[in-house]
Amino acid sequence: MRITLTYEVVDKEGIILPVHYNYLIQSLIYRTFSEDLAQKLHDVGFKFEKRTFKLFTFSRILEKGEKKDNVFLFKKHISFYFSSPFLKIIEDIGMRALSLPTVELMSQRLFISGIEVITPPKIGTSNLIKMLSPLTMHSTLKKEDGSHKSYYYKPKEKEFSTLIEANARKKYSLIKEKDAKDLSLEFKPVHFSVKENLCVIKFKQTPIEAYTGIFELSGSKELIETTYDAGLGDRNPEGFGMWEIWKGGNLGDDNV
Repeated sequence: MRITLTYEVVDKEGIILPVHYNYLIQSLIYRTFSEDLAQKLHDVGFKFEKRTFKLFTFSRILEKGEKKDNVFLFKKHISFYFSSPFLKIIEDIGMRALSLPTVELMSQRLFISGIEVITPPKIGTSNLIKMLSPLTMHSTLKKEDGSHKSYYYKPKEKEFSTLIEANARKKYSLIKEKDAKDLSLEFKPVHFSVKENLCVIKFKQTPIEAYTGIFELSGSKELIETTYDAGLGDRNPEGFGMWEIWKGGNLGDDNV
């Protein structure tokens, strides 16, 4: 399920955010959750074998910001999509957002001015999708000296689709409490360039390689619907991997 959250500034002409604002939006989300849910998601999450999932994601800011140096300036309000496969998480953030008189975002006082429930799209066994927040997929590799490094896969690498499928199966198993071994998911770049669609986004000073673009998702509807609600690929609760059905038109993202 997906909603739009819209915030307006209280006593200023606009809202200023750094270019790398993912952590700030995530922090706003956690501060909006009820205390019990925030603690559960942050500290425990949903465990699948050795992996932990939060099972929510959010988009980039939907309004076009004016970019100056390392900041975006937004007029009066900002909005973004928030998504989770669990209704209780959606209800929690929605009710709590309405109950808070104001919230602070980089010392700017904001209030919630609108919440809209988004009608889910028709999802088939083959879909063209556009990323609403960049897509990332990585593995943690052990170096010879014993230290670890992250390797970020490019969407054109064959491992990318395999890892996307495995990731979606884990999420499905957690959400539905069913085995997903018979479900399949294939990922293909359609309108995509490694150079032009690469976004390096810092999350708490850690650079993350992620990609915008138009892609094809095909296979089991159950897995595709899972990625619509819970996010596609890695780092979904950090603001990566949200998508919408692409109907043609603009390929760009002004706030990436």
